[in-house]
Amino acid sequence: VNVTDQIKLTAGIRYTDETKRLGFSDNRASCNDGTLEATCVDSVNLIAPSGIRIPTKQRAKIVTPRFAINFKPNDDVLFFASATRGFKSGGWNARGTNASQLLPFDPEKVWSYETGFKSDLFNNRVRANLTLYYQDTTKLQTPSALVAASGAITFITRNFADYRNKGAELELTFAPVKGLNLFVNGGYQDDKYRIDRNAPARDVFGIQSVAAQQAACLAQRAAGQIPAAPNTAPAGQPVNNAPACGAGIVAPDGTISTPVRTPKFSLAVGGSYKAELGSSGFSVTPSVNASYASKSETGTSNVNIRTGPITGTNGTFPANPFNGDFITGSASKSHWLVNASLSLRAPEDQVSVTVECTNCFGEEFVQSTLGNFSYLNRPSDWMIRTKYKF
Repeated sequence: VNVTDQIKLTAGIRYTDETKRLGFSDNRASCNDGTLEATCVDSVNLIAPSGIRIPTKQRAKIVTPRFAINFKPNDDVLFFASATRGFKSGGWNARGTNASQLLPFDPEKVWSYETGFKSDLFNNRVRANLTLYYQDTTKLQTPSALVAASGAITFITRNFADYRNKGAELELTFAPVKGLNLFVNGGYQDDKYRIDRNAPARDVFGIQSVAAQQAACLAQRAAGQIPAAPNTAPAGQPVNNAPACGAGIVAPDGTISTPVRTPKFSLAVGGSYKAELGSSGFSVTPSVNASYASKSETGTSNVNIRTGPITGTNGTFPANPFNGDFITGSASKSHWLVNASLSLRAPEDQVSVTVECTNCFGEEFVQSTLGNFSYLNRPSDWMIRTKYKF
């Protein structure tokens, strides 16, 4: 609705009625010989740890509206605000290693709020955009990989917690002279999980709540047990590991873990300049950009193995998640990445040759983690590309 020439209102609504069904059939020979063992991943064996059957049908009915307002005081500036609701379908944990782990999870729902402005200034030589946002998510679907008591990596996806994120993004683009383009983009965010402190210790499927798990972790730590370590106590002796710590979204130190891949600060700067080579029609374009991200975590449980010793109930361990220098795990340090290129182009871009590098200075940082092992980002890449238009 165009209320005036300067004010526009937008509203929309979507209704979703969704049904999902699930079935399993184990293809192993031992599960197709006329008998069906309890270890077979079959719909018949979908029994939760609590003893109840795991449902094989889910239905979701949800209304997701959107509301927005734009105010354009002149041709160069636009102010906006919006509120939008969205959702992600529920499902089942598809990476379980036995039938009892194929548990359902609920739909994830979110309200997203934004406000800010967009502007083209100084005869379109400067573009400035600012966005402030707030995200309110309930029943966040969080995948987690943890090392089970057997030593196997176990995957589970659950609605571990709610989630909040707020922040700001600023985009600046400059074209001060012909052929020169510069940009600066900056971001700030502050996010965290929010757990239900009043949730039952275990849900209907027998899965421990995050609040109960955190309490168990703190008790295990107080007893001197070691997170992210196997139980090596002799038979009959108290266990010396802390299985409630460093699992799900409970960090090894007993705090609620930091959400993954959400650096608090980010920055990107760069530019390019197209220089014409006389009247030949040829041009050369150098460009460079650099991006910065502050430290973050890449593993849901924030498990990090470090060098410092720690004394537990059965002596001193060579490594632990708390002290000393980083060895391996979830922590990703703050880092800069620099990319650059140089292009030579013929008239009308019929022929071009480009030399480029990504991560030109070989910066190293943890990009992902699995089972307490770190995986680095891509190393420096150099490339020469040629293109010819027929």
